[in-house]
Amino acid sequence: MIMTQTAPKQKVKSTKLTKQTPVANPEIDNEVSTNITEIPGLKKKKSTSANPNTPTEPIQKKRNKQKKSKSKLNPPIPRELGMEVICEQAKFYDALFLVNCATPAKPSHPILANVLIIADVETQQIHLTVTDIALTIQASFAAQVLLKGEITVPVEILLEIVKHCPNGNISLNSQTQISQLGDEQQTKICSLCLSDADGNYEIRGISAEEFPPTNIIDATPVSLATTIFKDGLKGVLYAVSTDENKYILTGVHLQLAQEKLKFIGTDGHRVAITELSTQGIGRKPRQQVSCQQVPSEEIMQFTLPGRVVREIARNLNDDVESINLLYDAQSNRLGFAWEDVILSCQVLEGIYPDCEQLLTKFSFEKEVILEKAPLVKALERLSVLTDKKEKGIYLQFDGSLQQLRLSIEREFGKGDQVIVANLPTEMMLNIQFNLKYLIEAAKAIPSSNIKMHLQQSDHPAMLVPDGDRANLEVEMSMRHVLLPLYIPKIS
Repeated sequence: MIMTQTAPKQKVKSTKLTKQTPVANPEIDNEVSTNITEIPGLKKKKSTSANPNTPTEPIQKKRNKQKKSKSKLNPPIPRELGMEVICEQAKFYDALFLVNCATPAKPSHPILANVLIIADVETQQIHLTVTDIALTIQASFAAQVLLKGEITVPVEILLEIVKHCPNGNISLNSQTQISQLGDEQQTKICSLCLSDADGNYEIRGISAEEFPPTNIIDATPVSLATTIFKDGLKGVLYAVSTDENKYILTGVHLQLAQEKLKFIGTDGHRVAITELSTQGIGRKPRQQVSCQQVPSEEIMQFTLPGRVVREIARNLNDDVESINLLYDAQSNRLGFAWEDVILSCQVLEGIYPDCEQLLTKFSFEKEVILEKAPLVKALERLSVLTDKKEKGIYLQFDGSLQQLRLSIEREFGKGDQVIVANLPTEMMLNIQFNLKYLIEAAKAIPSSNIKMHLQQSDHPAMLVPDGDRANLEVEMSMRHVLLPLYIPKIS
């Protein structure tokens, strides 16, 4: 039996290897090289080390061709620089706040939620425009325009950014990236960069080419004194209907003749008529209103949308001396211009009811004079007892006591208010009105006293100014007519 002994396994300790210069052994190198060449299917890698005998020029040309082909596949995106503007934060915000009034609540297209910004080098102004097609508002302000350009961005986002910017200068820069989708199709990516003393912002926008065209009203402007125009609007605006089913009644009807300007508003339950003279203000004869464009026998009339009237009444400052009115009957479009603001709108189509003819059916023989302040205060105190079902208030005129009793009674409470009145001694009349309508009519009268014309309990009442009032230099007549509520007969 032959015994074999295996050598014991030795533990190999890991030691740190130091870098040594390898010693060349030609015999070993030749043996290794021959063994590698004998392995089938194994290819040698070409040496990339620098060799003077290897030609490098063809390789370098090939690499250059590859770089050129890649650059053709991914060319750099061309950019078009747009506006470059420096403007004041306060002016920018005021103009944005004004034009934002025309932004629709639910835009039918994304472009209608944007503001069109145009930088004009010649006039050194920024023009902002917002439209919902029916209403368009444009506001301009002075700025330092270095480069012209135009772009549209979301108006609400821009408004909030500018609102929170610190006082001082704001820099605006716009640019457009053009991407080629096909041989002929291109896409434009627009953006507006805004920077102030504290930070930088970038807003993605839409090309100005997609913004709806602004309609230019081709008409001769008619200049009206601001005081006259605003007084007329405020006197009838409260009576305008908010029911969209009564489309034509949602606007204010305006009639402009040679010497008079008439405003009419109604919702079917009340009528407000304000008539003013267009012969200017007595204290400023040089600023007289020019209505020579309107023939004396012709009446220019149209119905303004209630939304437009509210925006004019809210944004037209009292320090503005005059406002220009432009009306194009062919396009049925109306425009108002004052200072750096242009507002244009589509006039409501339809036949407005003839309120003057309606009032001729009633007589108003009895007169009552009331102080405005005590009347409004009493009505407001009683209004806390109104509810959705019962909105009426009873008025009891007593000539023997020279007083007016206002009373309201509900299931949860009742109230009475007595105020002094100047009325005929033999007058005894009970009538009921909508409390909300009565308060609004009383507040719209610009005088210290209110004269109320009555006839009987089932006839309407007419309220007119009496006594001292603001703007006495303006010739004005005002009538507010309220229809009474139904009063059941007492058996």
